[in-house]
Amino acid sequence: MRYTYKKERRDPQIQSYTTTQGKKWRIKFSITIHNQKKFIEKHGFRSFDEARSAKQDLLNQVSTNFNNKNITVYEYFNQYCQEKIDNGSWRYTTYKQSTYMFERNIFPTWGKFKLKDVTRLDYQSWITKYAKNKKYSKNYMRLLNGLVAGVFTDAVLNDVIVKNPIQKIKVSGSSSRDTSITRSEFNTVFNFIKDSEKLTLQQRTMALLTLIGLRHEEIMGIRVKYVKQNMLGIFETINIHGQVSTPKTSSSNRWVPMPPIIEEHIQRCIQQTKLTYAANNLIMSKNDLIFVNHLAKHVRYSELSTIFRIISREANIHVWPHKMRHAFSTIAFGIPGLNPKDIANILGHSKIDMSLYYNNGTKEGQTDAMEKIISLF
Repeated sequence: MRYTYKKERRDPQIQSYTTTQGKKWRIKFSITIHNQKKFIEKHGFRSFDEARSAKQDLLNQVSTNFNNKNITVYEYFNQYCQEKIDNGSWRYTTYKQSTYMFERNIFPTWGKFKLKDVTRLDYQSWITKYAKNKKYSKNYMRLLNGLVAGVFTDAVLNDVIVKNPIQKIKVSGSSSRDTSITRSEFNTVFNFIKDSEKLTLQQRTMALLTLIGLRHEEIMGIRVKYVKQNMLGIFETINIHGQVSTPKTSSSNRWVPMPPIIEEHIQRCIQQTKLTYAANNLIMSKNDLIFVNHLAKHVRYSELSTIFRIISREANIHVWPHKMRHAFSTIAFGIPGLNPKDIANILGHSKIDMSLYYNNGTKEGQTDAMEKIISLF
């Protein structure tokens, strides 16, 4: 049926018309974005205000769709990051790490590419050559590719692109750093930490805490109130950016039993730190940090890495904080009769599988296992 349309003075792009069911309104106009013209027409609105509201929604939608067709990898990644921060999916450290990885690895080649122009063939060729040229480990490349794939998957879900080109990508790279350690090497490292005069009391205490599986940022965030008899509470962390936060996951909030040597060092360290606070005209409270510098401020995040460079050089064994976390898991799982769940709880893992992943095994263990297997024949 043909209707007679009358333009509204309030908005000529909205017209009224009369049907057998009464007065109705429609919107009809064209819009040009990026030199492309789009015609829009929609009928059946019950009021002028309803039509005006629908018009604004359509303008926003069309503008977004046009922009999305030409959005670059750089532009979409920034939107993706902002959404992750806004909805609480990412911690600040995750945001900073992801942004750093994209800026360093992805943007130089792919940043200006339109999202829709990235092909699987080109990306696969690039990532294979890139891993080889940069000599990155396979684990690092998996992490990088997983981040890129997540961005493109999000773009598919938001109808920005039709298909995710970053699927079933073959990732290559060099072998990761060897996190395994023999019992003999562990004993050498432990004895150096315990006895060497090259480490201060605070440095020795921080190093010892890695031997019971604590994470780098967890050691940084230990406060006086989290030390209770032979138990150490892990409820705060200080990340590489100096931000105070909660532990990595809910299962990482925990009380960890302290061996006597660590309990002794912690108590001595508290007394020494109390003097540092006093020297700065401060009275140490239960809410204060244990590991501080001469100004009674928290020590630099890099301090623990510096400590382990000293250990590595003097003990002639390459070790770092996270390697000692692997060492703790390896030794703990090698002790007969220990409950695997108890080991996972100490490490702050919700699943035993993750703790087992940290267990590298040892050559001594392999020899012992083979002797026990042979005895069955």
